[in-house]
Amino acid sequence: MFRRERRQKILDIVRREGHVEVENLARLFGVGVDSIRKDLQDLAKAGKLIRVYGGATRLDDEKDARSSSHAKHAPHASTNAAHATDAQGDVSPDIDAQRLGQGSQANYLARLAVARRAYLEINPGDSVFLDVSRTNAILARLIAEGDKKVIVTTNMIDILRTLSNLPHVTALGTGGYLNVQLNGFVGSATVSLLEPLLFAKAFIGASGVDLDRAAVTSNNIDSGSVKERVIHNASYKFLLADEAKFKLRGAYRFASLSDFSAVITDAQDPEVLRKLQMLAIPTLRALPPLQ
Repeated sequence: MFRRERRQKILDIVRREGHVEVENLARLFGVGVDSIRKDLQDLAKAGKLIRVYGGATRLDDEKDARSSSHAKHAPHASTNAAHATDAQGDVSPDIDAQRLGQGSQANYLARLAVARRAYLEINPGDSVFLDVSRTNAILARLIAEGDKKVIVTTNMIDILRTLSNLPHVTALGTGGYLNVQLNGFVGSATVSLLEPLLFAKAFIGASGVDLDRAAVTSNNIDSGSVKERVIHNASYKFLLADEAKFKLRGAYRFASLSDFSAVITDAQDPEVLRKLQMLAIPTLRALPPLQ
């Protein structure tokens, strides 16, 4: 398949499903993740989609045109993108769009549910930290669409883009070494810049959670060291973990479960919930998707 044809099919899928992920697209088209990242970057530069951490989303104006009206008293983030369909965005039979949509949509909805529950923990006037995390990228959109006046510090570029120039949000970037792959600032310089900063609440993502060792892990030591510093500087720290994270293990342990004030999760597995209870970890259950 030629690159132009692949990119058109990616656009068809993102317009239909509202959200796509790099890894799912790479498997679908049988190419490397670097090729897909380049496709998404070029499509974003052309103004055809929005590049986000781990994937891409449909343009806001396209979402608005396809979504029904909702009450404005609560933020919905990209709920519509997960449910909306586009009759003209059909994908040709040689692409298993249904399989891609189910995998991507299920993961996205899990993160959205966790982010919606996390949003309830934010109060007007709070100073919060959002680290590099796909769930935090969604939480940032909830903050942007809501009306809570907050100060948000982040080391993630996409979050800064989402929250910039909003009257109710003061958005601050950490600075430091920019890791293009993670789309955020990480490493020792970022840790040093964070040292004097204090936060009322921090929302932290993870690559995996090992319940047997009560370990919270990251795949990147530079990213993990930033998370570790933020946990130390926050009064209340919330671990954002969709159910899939309890089946994964990262290479670097940056915290113990006991370091967190609570875990916010959509997990339904009785064994996962039992182990969290045995570890005496407060667990905040994620909100179901909006209908």
